[in-house]
Amino acid sequence: MKDHSLRKIVIGIIVFIILLLVVGFSVLMLTEYEPEDIEELTVEGEATKKLKQDEDIKLLTYNLGYLSLDSTQDFFMDGGESVMPKTASNVNKNLAAIQNLIQNEDADIYLFQEVDYKAKRSYNMNQYEGLKKDFDGTATYAFYHKCLYIPYPIFNSVGHVESGMTILNKFALTATRIALPSAYSWPMRAVMFKRCLMVQRMQVENCDKELVVINLHLEAYDDGNTRLEQLEILKNLMLEEYEKGNYVIAGGDFNQKFPVVDNSKYPVLDDSHFSAATIPEDFLPEKWKYAVDGSKPTSRLLNEVYSGNYDNTQLYVIDGYILSPNVELKSVETIENSFSYSDHQPVRLTVKLKK
Repeated sequence: MKDHSLRKIVIGIIVFIILLLVVGFSVLMLTEYEPEDIEELTVEGEATKKLKQDEDIKLLTYNLGYLSLDSTQDFFMDGGESVMPKTASNVNKNLAAIQNLIQNEDADIYLFQEVDYKAKRSYNMNQYEGLKKDFDGTATYAFYHKCLYIPYPIFNSVGHVESGMTILNKFALTATRIALPSAYSWPMRAVMFKRCLMVQRMQVENCDKELVVINLHLEAYDDGNTRLEQLEILKNLMLEEYEKGNYVIAGGDFNQKFPVVDNSKYPVLDDSHFSAATIPEDFLPEKWKYAVDGSKPTSRLLNEVYSGNYDNTQLYVIDGYILSPNVELKSVETIENSFSYSDHQPVRLTVKLKK
């Protein structure tokens, strides 16, 4: 009799778990983030600076790791264990550091990736509001990761996520979100990135040309096909704008190594973890150029807390820029900060628009 009762209890638990999974996946399906292929973005604030030919323009790109992946953190998808910092103090400290960076660098255009709008992993801080707070210019935000609830890891789930990318800009502009293909099918598609290109257009003074700036964060965890599809969309967009006579700068986290960098300086230490692919050698058309500082790493693997030593850390150069032939490269430099605030380091760029 006892065995019969126990069997009924076990069957009841199994049925309950199955029903819970069915309801959970149904809710994720019904609430899945499904952006349009092209969406106009809201531009907040006002910009008064004039964009001119033959004058220096300063940019900075930085993947902020949602202000939670600083040097004290590892990450479960990179071979570590953590999902989020143990306290909100990490997030607050890192935001203050980035706010100081914005003021001290005094760049014209900031390209930020992995900026949380509201997420459990960053203690529900609206990082977009924090970044634009004291910036004298425009601010624009584009979502690329929205999920009601990410249920893994099972016993310490990622939970709710609303995240994306931001551009702070001192020039007047319009902004558009262009969707990129996803690397995932159902059900993973419902909880993973819906990546995009964030495109801003600025009128150049005393001519009929525009500067087109593209903020990007391309695919990392795929078999290669989606990564190449995303690169092709980026390439076609850049060529289309250049053929119109416009200036083009694409910058951000490519999640791929650059073919112009001596990547042997950053060898793979353990191939069981994530390893970045390389952008194809023939990707860029003739006279287009990468603006990358290969002398310093821009990203580290999060399989463990940062040791403070480059020699025993998996490093990559995956953050940088692409410039059209009519954009003159003045300088590009990775700002070393010992991965203190993110698993990436910022890259500073100075260019000039040729007449």
